[in-house]
Amino acid sequence: MSNIDVKLFAILRDRFEAESISVESEPAMTAGGLLDKLSRTYPAQAAHLSVCRVAVNREFAASEDSVNPADEVALIPPVSGG
Repeated sequence: MSNIDVKLFAILRDRFEAESISVESEPAMTAGGLLDKLSRTYPAQAAHLSVCRVAVNREFAASEDSVNPADEVALIPPVSGG
């Protein structure tokens, strides 16, 4: 199987102490499935992951959208500012 490289931003970079993480791809993986797998793989980060959006090829993905190893994938946490 191939791996999907996932770019991290904002608080996720701090929590994972990395700019990106890699996860093993599964057949017919979706954006929602990717978040579920990451939450199982990194249970200490599940609360942070549950509020993130997945971006695939620089566009927000719906939960059922496909995610492939060749895609540019990023996790976007909610942001606030003032």
